[in-house]
Formats: sequence, structure tokens, C-alpha cells
Amino acid sequence: MSRFSQQYLKRDDDGDWVLKTSPCSFLEADTNACSIYEVRPQACREYPHTNRKNMAGILSLTERNAHLCPAVSSIVQMMVNRSDNS
Repeated sequence: MSRFSQQYLKRDDDGDWVLKTSPCSFLEADTNACSIYEVRPQACREYPHTNRKNMAGILSLTERNAHLCPAVSSIVQMMVNRSDNS
């Protein structure tokens, strides 16, 4: 396990690696910017995970993210609206 993983990550109930703290330790409070943006982990690069081919496989993650992230919430609302109009 890398030093980064030991210091900042833990396994969640699903066995996935997640941050130990929220908000992220690398989020700058005064600017709301990522302090390690150029070298951020892959999961951060992919966040909010809304452009996956198999969204059905991560619906529970998407639901949790929708409560935390306004962008995910908007995307989910657009999906619901499209479903209602079909």
C-alpha cells in the first residue's frame, strides 16, 4: 500500500477505496479548488462518474453522489425528466 493510500484512503463497506475525510483533504477551503488537480487520482478524474457506459452498475454510487454534488444532481434530474417524457 502506498503512503498516499495509507494516509488518505480507507475501504468502505463495499470494499472500494474512499477518502478518510470529507470534504477532501485536498480541497482548498477558500477557493473550493483541488490543490493536487494536476496529479489527482483516477477516481477524482472520473468524478462524478456520470459518463460510464454501464450506469446501471453504479446506480447506488450515483444516488449517493447526487446528494453531495450539484452536478450529479442536475444530471440525474435530466435523466428523470427524459424518462418521464418518454
